[in-house]
Amino acid sequence: MSFFALSNLTAKSQIGIDEPASFELLEPRTIEEAARMMRDHGTEAVLLAGGCDILEKIKTQWVRPKYVVNLKTVSGLNAIEGDSIGTLTTLSQVAKDKSLPQALREAAGRVATPQIRNVGTIGGNVLQDSRCPYYRGPWNCYRAGGVTCDAVRGFTYEHALWGGERCYTVTPSDTAPALVALGAQAEIWSWPALTPGMARRVPIEDLFALPSFDITKMNKLQPDELLRGITLPGSTSKRSVFRKAAMRNAWDFALASVAVAAQMDGERCSEIRIVLGAVAPIPWRATEAENILRGAPLKAARLEDAVQASVSGAQPLTHNHYKIGLVKNLVRECLAEIAAGPAVKHG
Repeated sequence: MSFFALSNLTAKSQIGIDEPASFELLEPRTIEEAARMMRDHGTEAVLLAGGCDILEKIKTQWVRPKYVVNLKTVSGLNAIEGDSIGTLTTLSQVAKDKSLPQALREAAGRVATPQIRNVGTIGGNVLQDSRCPYYRGPWNCYRAGGVTCDAVRGFTYEHALWGGERCYTVTPSDTAPALVALGAQAEIWSWPALTPGMARRVPIEDLFALPSFDITKMNKLQPDELLRGITLPGSTSKRSVFRKAAMRNAWDFALASVAVAAQMDGERCSEIRIVLGAVAPIPWRATEAENILRGAPLKAARLEDAVQASVSGAQPLTHNHYKIGLVKNLVRECLAEIAAGPAVKHG
């Protein structure tokens, strides 16, 4: 069993907390109405998309909202239209849609189990909260409002190699590294909208928050901002691939994952992104490895130089040194497939 899975054994409901308070279910009809509800109710409200994360947190009393804003009643958020993916599009839809880039389809297809992928949404997967058992369990950690990181003094098997500062959690999303590698944009709706009927777009990699930015959150969305959808770059001939290592192929969160997207000009790699998952609080760009490959042919020696550079700057904790070798193996597999394979068309 993954160490993350143990969090349920130490959930707040297991240690004598009162019975959960009731909440009011709000059912907006438009994205504007949903954003207004979130603004009006602030920290007393939570969003419900697929429900895989938030319903667990409500059941275990990790959160005790007075209002639950149900996005499922908003039309138009659960479809793939060209290069735009609605935030309520299920992971199963994403995994099966052959018009989407290979890396994204592979990442969506590796999330949890088929039952969860049929319910879980792309927006929920990207924005899910930390799965660190010290955060979700009875410990009073920094991220939960405490004054220390219990994980760094405890069992760090699944914690961060990069980006930790007072908190060493990792991003639990499988699809986020793929989306960052592909250069996707997040469509963010706020209340009131900057322009009626329009969403603000930002590079999706700018959506994620390091502990140094805000230790209480995994993303930079404000209380009245909603992720309406995700837009991929226009039709391209990029090659892309995703790899994930987990204790079990089904159900478990990643120990490490890698997404690579490359634009090829003949044998020369004109552009490339190598993004690591489950090794930092955000999807982590392996920029030194990218710089080695950008503008050059993908030859074996250069690929191996990039593999070694992909773990540059890693700062392993007591129990997670193994992740360095794991990341290098995943990067090596991804780059070998990128170098060998034809362009994967989408759009």
